[in-house]
Amino acid sequence: MAIRKLALSALVVNRANDRHGELENETAAIAWLFNERETHMRNLTKDIVEQGGIYEYPLVSPDKSKFIVFDGNRRITCLKLLDDPRRAPTTEL
Repeated sequence: MAIRKLALSALVVNRANDRHGELENETAAIAWLFNERETHMRNLTKDIVEQGGIYEYPLVSPDKSKFIVFDGNRRITCLKLLDDPRRAPTTEL
């Protein structure tokens, strides 16, 4: 397994994650994670900020010009919302 540095924008939260099954798109997958696991997602986001990043790399698979996240969807979701809070499913988040 190769470790590569990838842009956050190249990573796509898996819309067919085993946690929730097939969803419409990445936005729906992000919303599902926060709707179903809000406390966990908030705590994970706080941990990422306090630690200054993530220490366990996500497992991804290439898909055209992007990479689908197969393991690490919650971590990548938190990073994406820290990078662009407008992607949060609610304005409160």
